[in-house]
Amino acid sequence: MIPKIQKKDKKIKSEMVKGSILNRIWKYFAFYIVIILLIIWLFQNVFLTAFYKNMKIADLEEKGRQITNDYIEGKSIEESLRKLSSDSTNRIQIVDGKGNVIFPNAWMGIFYSTSYNKELISAILAEVPKIEGSHKLFPLKILDERYQTFIYASYLGTESGGTDLYLMIVSLVEPIDSTVQIMRRQFPYIIGIVLLIGMIVSYFISKKLSAPVLALNKTAKELALGKYDIDFKKSGVFETDQLADTLNFVTEELSKMEEMRVSIVANVSHDLKTPLTVIKSYSEMIKDITGEDEELRNQNLDTIISETDRLTEMVNSILNVSKLEMQMDELNLEEVSLKEMTEDIISRLDVLSQKQAYEFIIDGNSEGWIEADRQMIYQVLYNFASNAVSFVGPDKKIIFKIEEDEEKITYSVIDHGRGISKKDQEKIWERYYTDHHNHIRNVVGTGLGLHIVRVILKKHGFEYGVESEEGKGSRFYFIAPKIS
Repeated sequence: MIPKIQKKDKKIKSEMVKGSILNRIWKYFAFYIVIILLIIWLFQNVFLTAFYKNMKIADLEEKGRQITNDYIEGKSIEESLRKLSSDSTNRIQIVDGKGNVIFPNAWMGIFYSTSYNKELISAILAEVPKIEGSHKLFPLKILDERYQTFIYASYLGTESGGTDLYLMIVSLVEPIDSTVQIMRRQFPYIIGIVLLIGMIVSYFISKKLSAPVLALNKTAKELALGKYDIDFKKSGVFETDQLADTLNFVTEELSKMEEMRVSIVANVSHDLKTPLTVIKSYSEMIKDITGEDEELRNQNLDTIISETDRLTEMVNSILNVSKLEMQMDELNLEEVSLKEMTEDIISRLDVLSQKQAYEFIIDGNSEGWIEADRQMIYQVLYNFASNAVSFVGPDKKIIFKIEEDEEKITYSVIDHGRGISKKDQEKIWERYYTDHHNHIRNVVGTGLGLHIVRVILKKHGFEYGVESEEGKGSRFYFIAPKIS
């Protein structure tokens, strides 16, 4: 196994450059940086002029609406005009319908330059509806083709003499070609600096992020070599800490499995050795000693058959737990009587009543009709009984109790033995768990009995458990829905 792991490790190292987490994170960061630079380039070289123009239009419309609203509401607009006119690219005036300046009348603006402008202004104002607050925006080329001019016109109402008044704001959008040219010349330097810094930062970040995973991988290799006393260290990163917790849990479970494996090998080896020795001994006795003594020969043959049955039962238990855990056995549900099954099990254990004075008692008048897989639930009852026989008290009394109410059946097997400690009450359901104290020869001790019970009852969806007190005995039970 070790050469395979070492060979695989070499393969991983050879692929580290093209497939490692560090390499992938570094590539993702580099791709992200390129995308950011591309977006910057687009905004500087493609969208900057349009963005600047839209910003000027929005600013122009906001100023126009503010002054118009102030005038209509009767507020003084002189302060607003003075404040908003501080921008040299704007000309703000109140004019009549023919383009004559009404306010401020001391200005000599664009509207006085030529008669052509008066005609232009009149045409523009004619398009504005004569409704207070109505406005329009007009894009024009007045000075030359390089300068974009926007005229904001809004209707303010009429003077006392009946003259229509309009607010006119002329805003000149200056070309920004020189600014764009400067930014284009700067851009290669920006690319170089950002890429250099980005690659360095992304390398160290990716190394920092991949370090916990590489550390977990290194520790996992030790686990693969069978070292179960290792600890997967946490790094402070939430995801890798979760992975470390999971791997520590797996390590703990593998350690338990290894202990169980050693235990089951020892238990099964011991339990197999004993009947095999007995079979061999009695076979030799039949051959060498019994001769014509038919009664003695039959006793020896019965012993051989009994020990063979024990071997078969051990093998079947191991096979059953494997089949159940692999979900190979499907449930064949039918109506079964727990009382009838219990009576059959007691008849099988009758030899203990005759030879060792065991007393088996069925408590309750219920037939215990439930819906279950007959073969599987019989195995549950038998394993409960076998467990009680193994740890029966001095009174050698085992009680099978069947209780029912309107909805459920509760089946219990009770003994008055030495009981189970609190710390062991969870362990008894685990695979291969055995308690070697006071183990009775009559029942096979592979440690699979109660584990099989748990798997079967879970498969049926039945509630189960144990109630026990040291020195006073135990009650194993399960609860199943009653057939109505």
